[in-house]
Amino acid sequence: MDTIIRILEDSPTITGHYDQDADVLYLSLGQSLPTLTVELGEGVIARYDENSQAIVGITVIGLRERVQKELNSKLHVAPHAAGWAVIQDAIQDNVKVFPTQEAAINWAMEIARHQWLEVVIHRENGEIQELINPAMDALLQRRKER
Repeated sequence: MDTIIRILEDSPTITGHYDQDADVLYLSLGQSLPTLTVELGEGVIARYDENSQAIVGITVIGLRERVQKELNSKLHVAPHAAGWAVIQDAIQDNVKVFPTQEAAINWAMEIARHQWLEVVIHRENGEIQELINPAMDALLQRRKER
C-alpha cells in the first residue's frame, strides 16, 4: 500500500530564509525536526519527517540563477545555411531548422506561448527585426476583452 505524504497539513507557520551568498532558499513548514532528505532533482530537496509522514521543509539550491536563466531565455529565429533556424538562448545546441522564416516563426511562437519565452526575429543579415512575447500578448488581449 502506498504511503500517504502530507504537505502543509497542520503547519501553523511557514518560515523561510534565503542565503544570498550560497544562492539557496530554505522553507520550513512548522517547527524544525530531525528529518530525512529526499532529492527531488535539479537541486530541489524535500525534508521529510517519518513520524508524521509529512514534508516539513523544502530547499532550493541556485534559486537566483534559475530565475535569471528562465527570465532571460529567448527563442531566436535566425538565418541558417539550410533555411531558417530557431535557437534557444539557454540551450545553444538545441537548433531546429525550417525551410522558411514563416515556418520558423510559427513554430517558435507556439513554443514561446507555452513556455512564456520571448521570440527574437532576425533579418537575413542577422540584425534584430522584431521582439515578441506571445504569452504576454495573449494575456494582455484577454484582459482587454474582459
